[in-house]
Amino acid sequence: MISEGTVTVRADASSAYVRVGWLLAPLAVGLGALVVGAVALWPFRSLSTDEAVAVARARLPLGDLLHAIVHHEPAQAGYLLTLKAASLVGTDERTLRAASVVALALAAALTVVLGTLLLGRLEGVLAGIALAANAGAVAVSRDAAPYALGLLGIVVATLLLVAALEHRRPWWWLLYGIACALLPLTHPLAASVLLAHGLTLVVRRERHGAGVGVAVAGMAVGAVIVAWLAIDRFDAPGGTGGLDLARVGDGVIRANGWSPLLALAAVAGLAALLAGGPSQAPAWTSSLVAGLIVAPVVVTLLAALVLPVFPTPALVACAPGLALAAGASCRLLHDTTVRWLALACVLAVSALTVGAVVAAAAEEDWHALALAVQRVAGDGESVVVLPQRSGDAFAYYAPTTRTSLHARGDGAWVAVAATDAATAIAIGRTAVPTPRYALLRQFRYGPGLRLQHWVRP
Repeated sequence: MISEGTVTVRADASSAYVRVGWLLAPLAVGLGALVVGAVALWPFRSLSTDEAVAVARARLPLGDLLHAIVHHEPAQAGYLLTLKAASLVGTDERTLRAASVVALALAAALTVVLGTLLLGRLEGVLAGIALAANAGAVAVSRDAAPYALGLLGIVVATLLLVAALEHRRPWWWLLYGIACALLPLTHPLAASVLLAHGLTLVVRRERHGAGVGVAVAGMAVGAVIVAWLAIDRFDAPGGTGGLDLARVGDGVIRANGWSPLLALAAVAGLAALLAGGPSQAPAWTSSLVAGLIVAPVVVTLLAALVLPVFPTPALVACAPGLALAAGASCRLLHDTTVRWLALACVLAVSALTVGAVVAAAAEEDWHALALAVQRVAGDGESVVVLPQRSGDAFAYYAPTTRTSLHARGDGAWVAVAATDAATAIAIGRTAVPTPRYALLRQFRYGPGLRLQHWVRP
C-alpha cells in the first residue's frame, strides 16, 4: 500500500523534473539550432562575391578594418567585427560562416525566453523551435553575411524591453537603451523593430519614470545611426531602382521559411492573441508581436522609395515576430494530441525546405572557376575579373594568379558575375576591346557566374 507521503514525494519529484525541463528548454532549442546549422554548413559551397568582400575586409589589421568600417561599410560594422573574431579561429569557408550559425542558435534560444515572458512556457518553446527550423533563417545562417546577427539583435533588444517592462528595474532599462543604440549596427533593417517597441510603450500606458527616458535616449541614438547609414547608402551602386513589390513579396515568403504551414500557424497565432476570452493577451503583447512582423516590411517599403535596397534577403528580419506568432497558435489547440500532430506537420515541412536549402548549389562557384583558370590560362593570356569587387572572391581561391583590368596579350579569360549570358557578354566587352578580340566560348560556374575566353580573331 502506497502512503500519502510517498505520493507527495513522487509528485514533488515529478514537478521538479518538469521545472528543470522548462529551464533547460532554451539550451535544448539553441543546441538543436546549432546542429541544424552545422548540417547546413557541411556541404562545401564557394564564397560569393559579397561574402568574399566581407571576408577580405575582416582579414585586414584591426586599425585598417575600423577605418574601412567608418568610411566604406558602416552598415556592416557589427558583423565585420564578428567576422574578424571568427577569422582568428580559421579562414576556411565553414569557420567564417560559423559566426552566422552561432548567431541564429543564440537567437533561437533567447526566443524561447522571450516567448515565455510574453506568452507562456509552451508558446515560448514553440516560438524558439519555429525560428530554429525556419528555412529562411537557416539560409542566411549559411552565409558570411550580417542577416543572422540582425536576427539576434532583434531578439536581444526585444527581450530586454520585455524584461524592463515586467521587472521595472533601472538597469534593465539601461541595457535596453544600449541595445537600441547598437541595434542598427547588427543590420540596418533590424532597427525597424524600434517602431514596434515604441508602439508597445504607447499601448502599455504605464509610467516607468526615468527608465522610459533612457529607452527614448537609446532609440534616439539608434535613429541617428540609421540616418548616418541611410546617407551613406544614397550613392551606393545597384539597388532596386524603384519600389519592387515582387521582391518584397519574395522577402516575406523567405521570412516564412517557404513554409505554408508556418505562415498559417503565424496567422492563427495572431488571431489567438487578438481573440477574446480566456486566451486573450494584453494589448501591448499583441501589438508587439504584430509590430515585429509588420515593422520591417513597412520600413523596407518606405526606404525603397529613396534608397537602393535589397529586400529579398533583408526581410528575414520578420522571422522572430513570425516565430512568436506561430508559438501563440497553440492557444487555439486545446487537445495535447492535436498540438503534437500540428507541430510534427510544421516540422516535417520545415525539414523539407531546410533540405532544399542545404541541397542548393552555390550561386557563384569561384572555387571551380579559379581552378579552371589556373589550369587553362596560357602564358600570353591575361585574366580579368568583373565587376572589380568580385576580385576578392577570385583572389581568395587563386591568390597567386595575377589579374588585369583589361584584356591584353594573345587572349583573355574573363570571369563575370552575371545571371545570364547576354548580360555577361555585355559586361565582358567593357574590359575587352572588340573587334580586336572575339568571344570563343563561355562556361557557367553556377547560376550567377560565367567564364569567357576571348581570343584574337
